[in-house]
Amino acid sequence: MPVHKEEIKNLNLKRQKLLTILCNYVILCITGLWQGFQKSSVFCISVFFLLHALLLLMVKDSYSQENLSESIVSLAEEQARDEADQEAVSEYIERLHELNEDPVALDSADESSLARLFFLTGFQIRALADYIHSTGKILSVYEIANIPGFNRELADMIAPFIRLESTVARTEISKARGHTLLANFIAKHRQAEQQAGPGHKILLKYKYTCRGVMAGLIAEKDNGERYLSGYPLQPDFVSAHLAWNGQGIIRKLIIGDYSAKFGMGSAINTGLRTGLSLTSPGSLSGIDEIRPYTSTNENNFFRGSAAMLRYKKLALSLFYSANKIDASIKPAEGNQSCCIESFYTSGIHNNITSLAKKDVVTEFSRGAAFSLNFENVTLGLVWITTGFSLPVRKTFKDPADLYDFEGLFSHTGAVYYRASLGRSLLSGEFSSDNRGRFGLVQGISMRPSDRFSLNLLYRNYDPGFSPFHGLGPFSTSSGGNINGIYANFTFEAARHLFLSAGYDMRNYPWLRYRCSAPSRGAVSELRLKYLPSQALTAEAIYGYRKSVADIPGSTGIKKQRESTARSLKGSLKYSPAENLTLISRIGFIKAEPSGSRGMFLMQDVNWKFIRIPVSIWLRYCIFNTDDWESRLYVYENDLLHSFSIPALSGKGKRAYLMLAWKFPEHGDIRIKYAVTEFEQAKSDVKPSGEIKIQCRLLF
Repeated sequence: MPVHKEEIKNLNLKRQKLLTILCNYVILCITGLWQGFQKSSVFCISVFFLLHALLLLMVKDSYSQENLSESIVSLAEEQARDEADQEAVSEYIERLHELNEDPVALDSADESSLARLFFLTGFQIRALADYIHSTGKILSVYEIANIPGFNRELADMIAPFIRLESTVARTEISKARGHTLLANFIAKHRQAEQQAGPGHKILLKYKYTCRGVMAGLIAEKDNGERYLSGYPLQPDFVSAHLAWNGQGIIRKLIIGDYSAKFGMGSAINTGLRTGLSLTSPGSLSGIDEIRPYTSTNENNFFRGSAAMLRYKKLALSLFYSANKIDASIKPAEGNQSCCIESFYTSGIHNNITSLAKKDVVTEFSRGAAFSLNFENVTLGLVWITTGFSLPVRKTFKDPADLYDFEGLFSHTGAVYYRASLGRSLLSGEFSSDNRGRFGLVQGISMRPSDRFSLNLLYRNYDPGFSPFHGLGPFSTSSGGNINGIYANFTFEAARHLFLSAGYDMRNYPWLRYRCSAPSRGAVSELRLKYLPSQALTAEAIYGYRKSVADIPGSTGIKKQRESTARSLKGSLKYSPAENLTLISRIGFIKAEPSGSRGMFLMQDVNWKFIRIPVSIWLRYCIFNTDDWESRLYVYENDLLHSFSIPALSGKGKRAYLMLAWKFPEHGDIRIKYAVTEFEQAKSDVKPSGEIKIQCRLLF
């Protein structure tokens, strides 16, 4: 007799529940075998997983779309390890929040609008634009999974960042919510001493949108900074902009603060750098954009005016900027005039030394970008000049500074192209400055079959090639002195099973931070993802990193050693009800040659009440690492326009509770409290807590 469809559905749901309970049981066994933890910790986590299993048996069957994709989460965690480029994480999370608040309207989106989905490759953006043009309308998110270059995993990833409503509906929404006011307050239990101001952080953001006009204002005070400083008195960081978008020859006008990116970004890119992830590299082919500045990086943006013009196949962008930035100034001595010793980029001004560096130099930038856009080919030219009110001069001659910029002005030009050839997308860019330093990037994205995609990229950034506002694909935070080859593939191995891998081989031809000799490095990642249903996601990630650095404490000519780190992470996300999501994660890391090891075990419960507009995020995490070398990073749900990826080092526990109360069409309130407790018998190691409060008004 044939089996009824409803019986098959119930059987599959029971199997999913049993699988979740089994995985939690395995994690529980691992926890019990984890040496060094007290019995009380194991008992607490055992009770937690037992309640988790009982909860699975009681809730109704559905799914939730509240959470970000696990691949986005792991990307943020990987970037957090690069302590020299923390702003990359901030910019990435900021872009996600902007997309979530103002999703891409697919019905009316062209290729430039779809490029806002920056985590897609150039081939995927082109394929999605062609599909929308041919069909006219996408009725379901999962219809996207059938587009060449896409699959079920990508459809889930972009779901929170797209809109299926018509343009009219989108306009009505923008009219109803023209004003947005956001306020954040963040404070920690333990504060550093001898700070210039109160030990808490305050962020205010205001945004107005209506009929193509957008205005914004940002004011921020970091931890330890004064409420008001300078002359005239104002918050430590203030940013404002006024922008207009049109459909005629003039496409965009901006007055105030803005960011820009042209081509592949090696000459001009004050936004997000592509090539952050090995398995999800983003649009390596590059995009052209000028957009209002909405982040809080206090140095890497333009302040002035910009315009973007388009006539048929021609596009022209013009911009000018005069922005005060932070720097260390060497006073005039003898025949030597006043000069800039170094630039200060952290944006923190909480003591006398950092306050003396604030806004002491004016940076002037002007430039233009021209492109010719055919059906399958785009050709472009970029030029930028950057100058300073004081000359840059290195007073301490370190060998690592041999190729660094000195002088008053820097000129950089670039030529780039993008070409679509069937199932392949070619892109490349060549940049050079007035000192003869160059940057070369060449990439190709291929789709040999509907289940397999491949990306290849070669880049060569000459030592000393460091445009002040340029960040090319897979470049370092300092710009030049790197060349290498990157390769990545994604394969749908079976139904619901996706395999992706990436490998990046790097060569540093000159000295760099913490390495006093030319060196090599490599990073690789293997990701396996299983999506049996809309309610269940399982993922495993293996990572490998090899680098060379100076041996700490060595004297005379620095000696180097090669170090490696291997990591393994696993996650299981299950949404047994529309208002409930359960996430279990476990991670290991081992560093050589020190042999340092680390491990974390984490459980999340995200609950949304049905009768009242309240959501709760809960986390309990235990960790054990030998030292800082084996530290682990775990992404946390946080306030809007904020992010939290704490470094877990030592032995202890971390937990947080976040509550969000939404007022339909009026705004929301979020409160988060997080605490980290260490299990070490030291008087100077105490629990550290943090409270965050956010209020957002829509009117």
